[in-house]
Amino acid sequence: MSEQTLNNHQNMLVDSVRKYITRGYGAAVRQASVAHPDGCLPERWQQFAEFGWLAMPLPQADDGLGSSLIDICILTEEFGRALVNEPFVASAVLGGMLLADVAPAELRARWLPGIADGSHRVAFAAWEPGSAFDVCAIATTAQPGQQGFRLCGGKSLVLGGAGAGAYLVAARVPGDEIGLFLVEAGTPGLTATPHTLYDGQRVVHLTFDELLSSLALIVGTCDEVLPLLERATDRAIVAHCAETVGVMAGAFEITREYLATRKQFGRAIGTNQVIQHRMVDLLVEIEEARALTRVAAGVVDRETAGESALRRRYSAAAKAFVAQTAKHVWEESVQLHGAIGMTQEYLLGQFVKRLAAASTLYGGAEQQLERLAGVSLESPLATLG
Repeated sequence: MSEQTLNNHQNMLVDSVRKYITRGYGAAVRQASVAHPDGCLPERWQQFAEFGWLAMPLPQADDGLGSSLIDICILTEEFGRALVNEPFVASAVLGGMLLADVAPAELRARWLPGIADGSHRVAFAAWEPGSAFDVCAIATTAQPGQQGFRLCGGKSLVLGGAGAGAYLVAARVPGDEIGLFLVEAGTPGLTATPHTLYDGQRVVHLTFDELLSSLALIVGTCDEVLPLLERATDRAIVAHCAETVGVMAGAFEITREYLATRKQFGRAIGTNQVIQHRMVDLLVEIEEARALTRVAAGVVDRETAGESALRRRYSAAAKAFVAQTAKHVWEESVQLHGAIGMTQEYLLGQFVKRLAAASTLYGGAEQQLERLAGVSLESPLATLG
């Protein structure tokens, strides 16, 4: 986020993250993280905990810091600017905050302090094959029995799932109900197949074959459970938008430096007026994406009962605009660099891959615009007041 708009606390957060990145998260560390089977270096994750970053999304009563989503977005933007590979948004924001929303006292005491201190990681298995990032499209089933529920089905593209100690799994229960279950890694009947996205992030595909789970976090009607899942996903969408803004800002800086040093016909190509206009257009779009993400985060922070439509509207609008801007930024960056911008060896190439992946994760621009239209049609237009 624009540093001139941050308060003292937020400026200190930005400063601490940038100092950590400069001292301890260079290219070699990132490559080691990408190469790790979990897509996450355990020692780096532990350092995130020591800085208090993993505690930020969690309630204070559970050893967390209870930070606002705006503060979390400030953190994730800096992670994006440095191409941090560790799955903070997926594990701490999406999985951790959802668990904090629904876990009973015994499970809260068992899992949430461990998430804050880095000893546990959880992942929300939000999507199923063919669901197009729709968290409400649930085909996995949970049949009740004497010892618990038997889960059958599968989940795809589980962000942060590699190396997670447990998965949060939504399934349909007889009687037109939805259940959310905590499934520990290694449970009989669970198959976790790892995959690597083209930007280096690790995900897993989960298959449930008569998996017995006695850890039902919540079971209720669709109207009771699905809004909880949507709210958790919307928070992650906004944090993901902030992270993507950071990636865009990093790609912009690399491109600006290149244009200032690359010479043709005896002068830097960045002195060309047409090039300058294109760079200004990119900068304006990035600032607009940052501003819209900040507004969406504020809407989530201020949400009260009955305001879910406003939150859904702003998260969809932010994701649609950020996805479109991410695509424009990586296309322009590559064009202004030439062929070198596509190579893995050149730093920009890694930013390009992250932006290409970010533009579709959690739903691309077209899907989010359809969602925005649907929410706007089903409820009266709301204002921020």
